[in-house]
Amino acid sequence: MSGHSNWPEWIYVAVVIALMCWVGAEAWETERLIEHVPADAKTIIVTGQQWFWTFEHEDGTKEIGELHVEVGKAYKFEVVSTDVNHSFNIHDYVVLMDAIPGRVNTVWFAPDKVGEHDIQCREYCGLIHYNMRGTLYVTEPSH
Repeated sequence: MSGHSNWPEWIYVAVVIALMCWVGAEAWETERLIEHVPADAKTIIVTGQQWFWTFEHEDGTKEIGELHVEVGKAYKFEVVSTDVNHSFNIHDYVVLMDAIPGRVNTVWFAPDKVGEHDIQCREYCGLIHYNMRGTLYVTEPSH
């Protein structure tokens, strides 16, 4: 009789372990999806510095304070900083990535419609932080 009194406890432990495995698998799946950059994504180096953003395209073209991309294409941002911590944010596309000196952080997105969007710094980076803005221009493909 005493051997069966532990059954409810073992069932409880088994359920907890199963839930932990399921939650862990779900978290892993979400992380994998976020980190899976499309193979055809074009790389743009995003550099934060007091108090503006620069963007360097794969072909060497550089832009300051504005970024031109084409609708329907994927872009991988390699986000860096030359001085203090910044945070690269395109609110309309839920793009948010820290720019930290000495580190390259990556995030990708694929704009789905033509338009203009604000680019902001979401990390207080000094006295003129509020002015560290840019504009994302999403245009029709050129060819």
